[in-house]
Amino acid sequence: MKKMIIMLLLLSIFTALAAPSTKSEGRPIIQYDKRYAPINLGKGIIAFFDTVEGILNTALVSKTGFDTWRVYDIKKIAEKNGKTKIEVDKIFQNRNIHGRYKLNLIDGKVTITDTLTGRIWTCRHSNGICDIWKVYDFKKE
Repeated sequence: MKKMIIMLLLLSIFTALAAPSTKSEGRPIIQYDKRYAPINLGKGIIAFFDTVEGILNTALVSKTGFDTWRVYDIKKIAEKNGKTKIEVDKIFQNRNIHGRYKLNLIDGKVTITDTLTGRIWTCRHSNGICDIWKVYDFKKE
């Protein structure tokens, strides 16, 4: 009987030591599946959009892969259009927010919305080239 009790005690100790820790380690949850969004712009044009940084990559689809890459940084486009840099709340500073920027195709125009600050970029696209950029701050307009 004593051997059985000692065996159960040892077994419970080993089980307790082998159990996974429930303590939070403070590591951020990373969702890689939501950072880059591929979007078909039609007529053999595809866009790869970085929903964290706001970088738009367009390419033409060819028989062997992708051709004629173009890269657009919407923050630089806003500066060129006379829009000042928007400071985000202290809660969000220095954080990569997945899904911050949303890309849509509306009536042949590419529309990018910053869901954190309320800024909207629109452009006309043709054969993978985006031109005539306009920037709006719908909170201020």
